[in-house]
Amino acid sequence: MTPAQRLDLVAPSGARVAITLPGPEPVSSVAAAVRFAGGSHGTGFQIGPRGYHEFANTHVAPGSVRDRFLVHGREVVVSEASDGESSMAALIGDYHELLTVYAGPAPRRDKVFALFTSLRVNDSVAGMTVSPRRATLLDTMSEHIVLAVRDHGQVSIPGPAQAHNHVPAHAGARTEHGEVWKVPLPTSGHMFVLGFPAGVAEVQLAGDTRRHLDWLDGIAVSWSAA
Repeated sequence: MTPAQRLDLVAPSGARVAITLPGPEPVSSVAAAVRFAGGSHGTGFQIGPRGYHEFANTHVAPGSVRDRFLVHGREVVVSEASDGESSMAALIGDYHELLTVYAGPAPRRDKVFALFTSLRVNDSVAGMTVSPRRATLLDTMSEHIVLAVRDHGQVSIPGPAQAHNHVPAHAGARTEHGEVWKVPLPTSGHMFVLGFPAGVAEVQLAGDTRRHLDWLDGIAVSWSAA
């Protein structure tokens, strides 16, 4: 039997996430997202590895850099898409980047500066943690982690506070570590929802062969407090 691989990651909230993936297939990317809100105000961020902003600025919304400055000793890069329909700002950490997207042209520097100075950011090899400073009166509304596994599929892992919203009310079929449900997607196709004692994962497989289904059966996710 091929040994499973285990990833021990730090979520944006600082919680720990242990992920078991069967087989040796490499994880081609790891990203996270977090959303803060308070009153009528809400802001979402994406967390990716170093080079995340440059990749998005080159391949997702091609554009050019408009500004660079420092926030708490870390560089912030602001870019604007060539069509002017969107813009991005990213805080560059030692291992990860914290990125947010704006509608329309790049905002003024003072607006971006105020946004990033309102956050507490810590970066490590295992992950970047982000939280609003107390004076902002913002709370963390949601977080999730997304893995892409080469030739197998994508695994999206919602935070514990949101996990119950992703699990169907009826019982699922048994897997090696929990339960599974096959759920239709709004447009076409389907995904699989995996439920575990301390976590949930949504999986979109890259194929429907026996090999893909066996891989799905061996996935496990477990959250624990920071």
